[in-house]
Amino acid sequence: MTENFPPYNYQTDKGELAGVMNHIVQELLKRLEGKQNIEVLPWARAYKIALEQPNTLIYSMVKVPIREDKFHWLTSFFSLDINVYTLPASYRGKIKQLAQVQQQSIGIMRSSPHESYIRQHFHRDEQHVTTNISYLHLYQMHQLKRLDLIVAPSRLIRYFNRHQQTPMEKRPKAIFKLPFPYQKELYIALSKNSSQQTVTRVKQTLIAMEQDGTITRLLDEFHLSW
Repeated sequence: MTENFPPYNYQTDKGELAGVMNHIVQELLKRLEGKQNIEVLPWARAYKIALEQPNTLIYSMVKVPIREDKFHWLTSFFSLDINVYTLPASYRGKIKQLAQVQQQSIGIMRSSPHESYIRQHFHRDEQHVTTNISYLHLYQMHQLKRLDLIVAPSRLIRYFNRHQQTPMEKRPKAIFKLPFPYQKELYIALSKNSSQQTVTRVKQTLIAMEQDGTITRLLDEFHLSW
């Protein structure tokens, strides 16, 4: 199970799997001689299925306290750099706390680990906080000025800037970086009710992929560092 979360894992306009995490998991499944059945779903649905269905991989997922005992956490690859963004026309420099922009509307990915932080620190009525199941929709709403601010990973914003061919003068600018521990690593995880045999096989296969250089090679292909 996965979601559309470029540039790490997503489907192209032709329905093909793309992104380094998809390539890593495809190689993992190939070595496990399992079915290449990777479903790309809205995050909340993918998460629910992985909670309930045994022997199910889910990625790319951040490890937060509320999730820790619900999955087998297999391996992590990247740290997410999460920022609050504004449009260049509204940019007045970096801010030190979200209270400085509490009069503005803000968009957040629904069920994301940073949603709780925004709700705790933004100090606005519910009507000024918009959640969505798609980062792309949030990005587009921001470009159309339906949202003053959005919260998103920096690599994702850079991807949308290129993919949407956003002119330089309209590309979102970061004004606030969410503090640790909201800068989280991306994991591949396995459903908690998986068999111990499956857990062991998957872990051993991932270790083998690390040791034989496969993961490093794939990361290099996508110009990403581990």
